[in-house]
Amino acid sequence: MAAAQAAAVAKDGGPPSLNWWQRLRWRPTSRPEALYYERKLLDLLGGTYEAYDVKVGPGKEEYMHTVAGGQASGADRPAFVAIPGYSTGSSFLFKLFDGLSAAMRLYAIDLLGTGLSGRPPFRVRSREEAEQFFVKSLEAWRQAQGLDQMVLMGHSMGGYLSACYALQHPERVQHLILMCPAGIGKKPDDWQPPAVVRNPWTVRGQMFRLASRLWNWDVTPGSIVRCFGPWGPGLTSKYCRSRFTRQQQLNEDEVAALEQYHYHSLAPRGSGEFALRHLLAPFAWPHAPLEERMAELDVPITFIYGEADWMDQRAAERVVAAMAKHRDAKFPADLKVMITADAGHYPAIDQPGTVLRQLATACGSYLPPAAREAMLAAAKQLPAHGAALGDSADALAREMRDNPLQAAAHEASEL
Repeated sequence: MAAAQAAAVAKDGGPPSLNWWQRLRWRPTSRPEALYYERKLLDLLGGTYEAYDVKVGPGKEEYMHTVAGGQASGADRPAFVAIPGYSTGSSFLFKLFDGLSAAMRLYAIDLLGTGLSGRPPFRVRSREEAEQFFVKSLEAWRQAQGLDQMVLMGHSMGGYLSACYALQHPERVQHLILMCPAGIGKKPDDWQPPAVVRNPWTVRGQMFRLASRLWNWDVTPGSIVRCFGPWGPGLTSKYCRSRFTRQQQLNEDEVAALEQYHYHSLAPRGSGEFALRHLLAPFAWPHAPLEERMAELDVPITFIYGEADWMDQRAAERVVAAMAKHRDAKFPADLKVMITADAGHYPAIDQPGTVLRQLATACGSYLPPAAREAMLAAAKQLPAHGAALGDSADALAREMRDNPLQAAAHEASEL
């Protein structure tokens, strides 16, 4: 049924029709509407993209939504699998699609329980079980797609889970690309929250403790959007417009489609989003930092960070240094940390042209020259934007000091 809906929406030029009782819903969302707004985003691009669902288990909700484009993968045309962050769907990476699909076979996927994928009950009780929920389903997706190896790129929490997959299935990962990944660095032994929030008898101190409790009570961006019912679309609209138009990263058509797509990605029944507290402690410190687990990973790896990203690029530098003690670089972009100038935590939206050039460099050792040139040509079509400085670690520290609740929501929404 889900696959049929995806195909139907792809062919239909108008929004899904709703019965009168559907218009009275508390949460104004449905799968046909989600697929429609995804298609609206994809239709803004120059390439041709197919949206479909892949079964990854026997349950009705055990399927992973996939957007694919580009020629079939082969010896000189790798499969490039892109995984978005925690509270976003795969089409948040849409500005990269034309360049990636011109050079490789692109698969942009929503992990199980997130985005437009199925929402099975999430019954895990530990960090290990949470990681396995995603790794096991990603491996089932790979098998169903018939891919022997893939270039695996994950953004933010998608980067953390991509690394978890590579740790368990290194033979299936041709190249691991981590863009602004969560969960890399461990919390410093001497870390403390700002002094102004440490006193429990102050308003800010109480807000800090409430924020920590809400995090551990599974209060997520999705649950907040669902709780607001008919006002939920207004929340995602405010977020998308404030974050992705301040440097004119998106035009009106793009942000209008993205804000609706974002709402319909968050509003369905909660599932994979409830992994957050199992994987990360309040304020995004990992329970099991990847820098303590990746030193001996024998997979080519490249990191990409926004210049003003709140994720700590120094942790990636420590990982690269630790890995270099165990092996040599397999090609020039292996064991490298790249920085995207004038970008924050979403470099694929802030500076997509620059990111495509970085990806052409990162993948250049195994791409045919024509494929690399096609990616670079697509990059030239994307304008540069002004600096995006609101995502920096310093900005987030100020936010934690001034409004801990808002800082926790900011962090959770940008994982």
